[in-house]
Amino acid sequence: MIKIANLNINFKNEIIYNNFNYVLKKGEKLAITGKSGTGKSTLLNLLAGFIPDFKGVISINNIILNSDNIGKIRKLIAWLPQETSLNFDTVNELLFAPFNFVVNQENNPNKEKISKIFDKFELSEKLLTKKLNEISGGQRQRIILASCILLNKPLLLVDEPTSALDENIKRKVTDYIFSKKKMTIIAATHDKYWIENSDRIIHLGS
Repeated sequence: MIKIANLNINFKNEIIYNNFNYVLKKGEKLAITGKSGTGKSTLLNLLAGFIPDFKGVISINNIILNSDNIGKIRKLIAWLPQETSLNFDTVNELLFAPFNFVVNQENNPNKEKISKIFDKFELSEKLLTKKLNEISGGQRQRIILASCILLNKPLLLVDEPTSALDENIKRKVTDYIFSKKKMTIIAATHDKYWIENSDRIIHLGS
């Protein structure tokens, strides 16, 4: 699914990646761990096409990552950054936001799919009628994760996806996400349970 060859990234004369090489197969779950500033989020942002200035060769699903192909690559990706801009008024708007894009409209989820994932994530469907400022941070994080899963993309990139969840909910959410056998998942995370259940682990800065 992903092949990284001779990756080099420098920020303000600081070397973040130096001749980094990696191959991830389709369906594998990769956890990226390490202290703050070691490049976890950088790698996710790079794969999502938000860092154009790098040296090396990256391919995603056999498509070379460059300015000409970024549109094709983003069609393959569901993306959850660590800091999410929530310029929405209601929970319903937040859940359906990605499906407003033409490229995602064919995956617009029906009530049955929403009910299923809300049940797995221990969310009440009544939340859809609420304002965003009426729900907790953990509920908000699960809503965004649910939206990412409902997009049904082959590659899921997530940055600290369970940081606002308690241990019991965290395990249920992780188990459900990892049950998506065909989905390749890359997560920057400190979550021990997520890391232990991943197929592959990269420790940065060690």
